[in-house]
Amino acid sequence: MRSKLPDFTKKVVVLSWMTTDGSRSLAYPRWERQGGRLFLVGEVPVGGSRNDWLKGGQAAVAWEMVSDYLVFDSLADYQKRRSIYANRRRNG
Repeated sequence: MRSKLPDFTKKVVVLSWMTTDGSRSLAYPRWERQGGRLFLVGEVPVGGSRNDWLKGGQAAVAWEMVSDYLVFDSLADYQKRRSIYANRRRNG
């Protein structure tokens, strides 16, 4: 039986890896097959990389490497929650 893949096209998704503590945030991701592997491909949003050096860039994550993920309903929701986290870090 084939599993239906989630539709993230209007969402922001934060993916965590099985092998490290790393993660990647993708805005409006879509599914792509590349080299026989399934990838989630999207744009790195503001707040999606340290010092925002990747913002606006395209990133692809191999689905088989993902251990878990968080889904935000919109870019505005993601940015609002990121700003809450950033404020808490600044204010200790």
